[in-house]
Amino acid sequence: MNPTSHYSLVKPTLETPFHIDFDWWIEHDANWRVFLLDFLCDEHHAIYAEKDQNIEIDYVDPLTAEVKRVDGLLHTLVTHCAKQEDFISGNTTLVNTIFKTFLANNNQPLNAQQLAERTGKSAMTILRTFSGTQIFKGIRPLQD
Repeated sequence: MNPTSHYSLVKPTLETPFHIDFDWWIEHDANWRVFLLDFLCDEHHAIYAEKDQNIEIDYVDPLTAEVKRVDGLLHTLVTHCAKQEDFISGNTTLVNTIFKTFLANNNQPLNAQQLAERTGKSAMTILRTFSGTQIFKGIRPLQD
């Protein structure tokens, strides 16, 4: 992302799709890996506690067969830990619940209504939380 680029000033609505903008988050939060470590399942938390978290792995795209270098920690979190039955619990903050919902959904864009259906949280509360000037964990409106 170009640091001088600007995002739309149009106020998001209940139908506006959101996602985790990992590029923005990595650029603006030096502790992003620490946050991800907290979401690993017990099995992978033990593995990554003993390793350098900056590991890149080869990933083969199942649709194109293209080999890409991807962040190992993030890949493990999305492809394994986020798929565990107890990954999303009701005993966490709204920001963490929505963040985990995107991880479990492979970061596919969802609007506030869809997020509300998946989490049981209020669509208006979700919209107000993620459409303000403060950006939480890179969750922001999807830009064209």
